[in-house]
Amino acid sequence: MSPLPSTQTPTLGNTLGAIFLAVVLSCILFGVSTLQVYHYYHYYPNDTRVHKISVGVLWVLDATHLSLTIASTYHYAVRGFGDFAGLQIVTWPVKLAITINVIIVLLVHSLYTSRVWRLSGYHRGVIGYLVAAVVLAGSGIGVVLAIESWGLRTWADSAAMDWAVLASFAAGTAIDILLSGAMCFYLRKSKGAGMRLNSRISTLIQYTLSTGVFTSAMSLACFFTFILMPHNLVFLSITYLLTRLYVNSFMAMLNARQRGPRTGTDSDAYALSRSHPTSGVRVSTVAFTHGSAPLAQPRDVERVRPPLSTAPNALS
Repeated sequence: MSPLPSTQTPTLGNTLGAIFLAVVLSCILFGVSTLQVYHYYHYYPNDTRVHKISVGVLWVLDATHLSLTIASTYHYAVRGFGDFAGLQIVTWPVKLAITINVIIVLLVHSLYTSRVWRLSGYHRGVIGYLVAAVVLAGSGIGVVLAIESWGLRTWADSAAMDWAVLASFAAGTAIDILLSGAMCFYLRKSKGAGMRLNSRISTLIQYTLSTGVFTSAMSLACFFTFILMPHNLVFLSITYLLTRLYVNSFMAMLNARQRGPRTGTDSDAYALSRSHPTSGVRVSTVAFTHGSAPLAQPRDVERVRPPLSTAPNALS
């Protein structure tokens, strides 16, 4: 049998070294996400309770995932130094980190899907249903991967779940691309005659594209490194970074909105979108104005307040 290529041969550099570098970069990205969480709670105090709780849960899960990666790295690099038999065992922090990674990705994708659903005007069009179906299928693959990981005893046993790993990376890439495309499509449809409104929407489109490109590129990197270098841990180190990027991407999307105290109500935004369909402010903008200062509106638009009982909550 011919020897393995140098890119596949397990070495100290592409196993423990790759994990160590991933942990260092993960700590930096965790600091960035923590700062974004602080900015969110400071500048958007009027957001819905669902979003406030979701952001808090994401931060806790992110911190827990980082702690588990540090603990597993310490176990293999320090406590298991020189114990070649022990290095083959998959410890529980690694398994729990995989599970939390699946939960984080599922939560972020669900929050993005809810935004697409509201941008589409709920039951209008098929894109919202398509996005929901793809996210649901990808979530099922992630759950299978998390369950299968708890059955691992050694790293060699992971060969039996290669299909689940590859399917999870492929599904993540497809979902990221689909979510970014759907959100940009509906945001572009929301543009109208207002210059400031169009400027804010263009900013949201730029954030959506940039974050979608980053997460999709990292998912593809995990996919190809797992195929090309299955005998080392480079793909696992990229997975650690991917988890941080998912949290940062969603926080960047929330913090891209206009800051400042609210000057209107949800009912005002809903009435504006309903009573002036040609003004460039449609139902899709409500998903990005709830809980913060509304986007700038054309001056020639008259506000009409409907009864509170008839105005749906955009983000609940």
